[in-house]
Amino acid sequence: MKVSAGCLITREGPDGIEVLLVHPRGATFRKPVFGIPKGLIEEGEDPRAAAVRETLEETGLEVRIHADLGAITQKSGKVVHAFWATVAAESEAKVDERGRCRAADDENDVCRFYHLDKALELMIPEQSEFLTRLRARLGNP
Repeated sequence: MKVSAGCLITREGPDGIEVLLVHPRGATFRKPVFGIPKGLIEEGEDPRAAAVRETLEETGLEVRIHADLGAITQKSGKVVHAFWATVAAESEAKVDERGRCRAADDENDVCRFYHLDKALELMIPEQSEFLTRLRARLGNP
């Protein structure tokens, strides 16, 4: 079974909390396929370390983890483990004024922050559970 780890990254935007989502290069825009930056956990690697590594590889952003959001299983059978994180101060300049990553990798064609409500519309349905868990942790913003 494939197991991956990633970060649900938040920031305070002009209209409230925003989350960073990525869109796989070449994937359709017709259905919700946006997700958190994530990747496979390497043999012997801690899920938290994998989440930080994969987030840096896919977005160019260093992050600070605040909490474990647990795991979900996607339709494909892949297990995704997520951690709530924020952008580290040393990486804040890597996000432009419109919330886009300046140093996104070749795996994704979109890397940007979206308001929580918009993110819910765009996300892979199974991964939207991470937003539900985050909202519960934050008191349902």
